[in-house]
Amino acid sequence: MVNEELALSPTSLSLETVKSCVTISTESSISIYDLYTNQRRLLILILLSLAGIVLPFSDTVYLPALAEIEHDLHASTVLVDYTISAYLISAGIAGFLWGPLSDRFGRKIILIVTFILFLAFTIVCALARTIAVLLVFRSLQGAVICASFVVGQSAVVDIYPPEKIGFAMGLFLVPLLVGPIIGPFIGGILSSVFGWRSTFIALGIMTIIATLMIFFFVPETHPHLVYQRLSRKLQKNSDDKNTKAALNVRETDIIMKPRFIPPWRSLIFLFDMTLIPHIALCNSNFSILFLLFTVMSNRLTEKPYLLSPFSIGLCYIPTGIGSLTGSLCGGWISDWSAKRFPRAIEGRLIFNLIGSFLCPFGLLLCGWSFHFNLHLAGPLIGSTLFCFGETFMFTSTSAFATIKKPTMAGTILALISSIGFLSSGIGIIVIIPLFKILKFGYLFSILAAIVFLLICISGMVIIFQIRKSNLTTTHSNIMKTTPSSHALIDQSKDIIPIQLF
Repeated sequence: MVNEELALSPTSLSLETVKSCVTISTESSISIYDLYTNQRRLLILILLSLAGIVLPFSDTVYLPALAEIEHDLHASTVLVDYTISAYLISAGIAGFLWGPLSDRFGRKIILIVTFILFLAFTIVCALARTIAVLLVFRSLQGAVICASFVVGQSAVVDIYPPEKIGFAMGLFLVPLLVGPIIGPFIGGILSSVFGWRSTFIALGIMTIIATLMIFFFVPETHPHLVYQRLSRKLQKNSDDKNTKAALNVRETDIIMKPRFIPPWRSLIFLFDMTLIPHIALCNSNFSILFLLFTVMSNRLTEKPYLLSPFSIGLCYIPTGIGSLTGSLCGGWISDWSAKRFPRAIEGRLIFNLIGSFLCPFGLLLCGWSFHFNLHLAGPLIGSTLFCFGETFMFTSTSAFATIKKPTMAGTILALISSIGFLSSGIGIIVIIPLFKILKFGYLFSILAAIVFLLICISGMVIIFQIRKSNLTTTHSNIMKTTPSSHALIDQSKDIIPIQLF
């Protein structure tokens, strides 16, 4: 009787029978990224992106109706603005948790659970009769929906190889950046016709659709869980059930046993001097972005503009287009720059950092236009330039961080987004009252100076790392050894490496 060999085809990943003994072909290793065809990867990416649009839609859908909420709930302008900051702060705090949880339990289950919770909290917001109820449940909304961004990015990192991750991140952010375009626009229409509560009803419908898409069409992407599933499939199809099937996978460093890293452990990355300058720049711009959106909504209801909720919604379209264009261009430029400067990972940040100089320029134009009550075109152009520069840099920084720390993609992305949400919420609380003291022009000038300084610091770190890489010998071939099955199964200690230059 002739036994059969089970050989894994890297291209089709199907089990083929050839005559020999019961073994697994290990003559050629496969890549974990070969588990997905280009079409399959793109489909997963699109579905995750579409589901993730709930986050920015929730951020911005009721911005045109802030004045209406203030009147309907008999609340002050400050308290209504605090519903935004409470949402962002809770998103920042909870964001530290979702990344490690997805690293431990998988991406799909976390996404489904958080979307269901978000739907429940949205229903309560739609029925809120007091500003206190709205404040509490907006906070809970932010705490759960931030998972769609953190975990969604982690899933993208799972399925795309490093040389394509910049493009993938840019594409992933497209619907997330369409949210600021359609959110205020749709919110303005709904608020004008049906009242501000209708914005939360629309948000609930979107959440149901997103949950169904994730449940039925998005697979689990965590590398180790995928590896285990394929190993079980090989074992099931093996003639000799006593033979342990194992795949020869190249990326042994990212296929480790799922484990939960306590959220506070990720804070050690704040001491990594090759990461923190770029994270600080991105999160500063991210915080100013939400501050800008909140200020615009309030300022455009005052003289000389006096715009309706619908008109205010239209004013967010140029900023959304700027963000969308910046994300797409930033992802492509990041991948191109990585090929041009291959010796250092920081090479992918060079041209994106140059583009981020649009941020301080846009802030100055927007702030002083509001300060002198200039034509509406002034602040709109300024805010659009800022949004382009913000996403142009953010896309490349996300790709850079995940390539630098591939084994903890969820954790590092959770850190980036959490700091961004926290600083945004705190910024709204602290800075908005200062507008009555410093006025628009002076305060926006201070913010522009801070961004300019952070760009310079980030640039110096990039130059230092590239020069350092040119003085060292490339050692990429050292790791090209055949992995053992033990390396794929267990990690006894949670070691988080940091780099102090």
